[in-house]
Amino acid sequence: MSITSAVANAHAAAAAGAGKKAAQVQLQAELATDDEWGKFLHRDGLLVVDVYTEWCGPCIGMVGNLKKIKVEIGGDNLHLAVAKADTIECLKRFRNRSEPTWMFLAGGQLVNVVFGADAPRLARTIVEELKNEELVKKGEKERPQRAPHELTPPELEVALAREKLLQERREKETAAAEAARLGRREKRAVRLEAHFADICPGLMMPHAQKNLRKVSDTLEPYGVLVADKCPLVLGKDGARILAMEDPEFAQPEAAAALAERPSLALLLKKMPDKEGNIIELARRALFGDGLDAEDEQRNKVAAEELRANGMPGLFVPADRHQRASILDLLFPKMVGALVQPPTPPEPPHIAMVFGAWQRRAILQIVAAPNLASRILRYGFFADANIKEPKLLCKNIDKYEERPEKDHSETIILMVAVGVAEPLLVEPKDIPPDGPPDELITLGPLHVSEDTVVGAEECERFFPPGYSEPEHKPRPKSKKKKKKRQETKDEAEQGGSVDTADTLDDADNGGEGSPDGEGEGDVEGDPDGDENGDADEEEEEDTHVDKATSPPPTAT
Repeated sequence: MSITSAVANAHAAAAAGAGKKAAQVQLQAELATDDEWGKFLHRDGLLVVDVYTEWCGPCIGMVGNLKKIKVEIGGDNLHLAVAKADTIECLKRFRNRSEPTWMFLAGGQLVNVVFGADAPRLARTIVEELKNEELVKKGEKERPQRAPHELTPPELEVALAREKLLQERREKETAAAEAARLGRREKRAVRLEAHFADICPGLMMPHAQKNLRKVSDTLEPYGVLVADKCPLVLGKDGARILAMEDPEFAQPEAAAALAERPSLALLLKKMPDKEGNIIELARRALFGDGLDAEDEQRNKVAAEELRANGMPGLFVPADRHQRASILDLLFPKMVGALVQPPTPPEPPHIAMVFGAWQRRAILQIVAAPNLASRILRYGFFADANIKEPKLLCKNIDKYEERPEKDHSETIILMVAVGVAEPLLVEPKDIPPDGPPDELITLGPLHVSEDTVVGAEECERFFPPGYSEPEHKPRPKSKKKKKKRQETKDEAEQGGSVDTADTLDDADNGGEGSPDGEGEGDVEGDPDGDENGDADEEEEEDTHVDKATSPPPTAT
């Protein structure tokens, strides 16, 4: 079979000294725009495209095999190219893949896709598709009608399996999040119940405040009094909290009224001689709880009479969890005087492990405004051991002070992949699902498979109290040696100086004197200290930081 002009030109360039790279350029086209992609699709014959992303380049190791196949088998019927998925809209489904991807196209249609760097399989597929293309040209076979952006049957099967796993993961995460939320609410309810067992909050909407007397009169026969009342503008955040407790208050009209106009917060209290749960008593009086739906009295309860244009006029918690939440919302000072405010819940999160040599690039990426709030904690560890991590230090400054570093050391991030209460934030403030793409491009050593596993791993990496400031021990003050000096008072108290001792000291050259040079010799030569410091500095300068570059590849 004759060699194509493209290959012939490649060999000529190589013979002229252009090298292997020039031959490779002649062998395959480089596609980086939608226009280049569209033009390439109009070529006749079988098109084999190596699809790559910016963070995971084309498969260089397969170029030799493709060149051999083109020369020996394909000829003018086989055209090779590399295409950048990041900048070609038709290839966007391949942007998050890290494995080699090969597309087979003919007549503008997608005929096959092969994943992985399996050279024998790729070669067999090329031979098979070349034969199919010859049969198509002879009219003996029909070419599959599938646009390049559509999924092939194997891709569709993989996509369905992946979607099933994703759905199972979401159900698992949702169940875990709901269980955690119920646990927090129960814990808060128990704490407040110890102090406010006979107290129940309530709220009257702005349009219903004029009916306060009616509400009070309705409650009194059930042994419940309005102990206190207070006008209050909830604002947007407060309106969201109330809407989360009762979806009726999520209506746009109700939410706007709560956020902008003063409502009336009520503090209901059970009379001392009345038995029963105050929540049940208040709900029975105002909402008719416990009455049959067909009972005429249920339609005459105060809650129904206070409605206006379909908007509710009154709120009373339906259970102890709601009572605790609304007490914190409407009467924070009263609650805070007896019970500490609730700790804000942590958002769902995962752990991401990187080599410590990447620390500067990582911290630069996470400093961006869109990522800074998602990094909950980070730290440096001895290695990538997930089960038994060994903490080295908690911040970059402490790590840089370490005299010795090693390639096995890691930096581990606790990354938020959602929010604890989605109903309490604006949709635009909810981070996207999964780890940030900016960090994935750096090639992490480990990423938690879901938020349930992520919570378990992060609890090992960042146990309770991790973020509390460390107490630095106070440095011991160095006591300076004071030379003995004789004063006039000491001379008077000690009497006259012994003349014989003075003469002996003079004969010995003052060696026995406490003020002589002997004491200086004991303290050490200052010149010697300077030389010692210089040696230490020189020793530090020669130390190599192993954690500023990738680990060496095994030979």
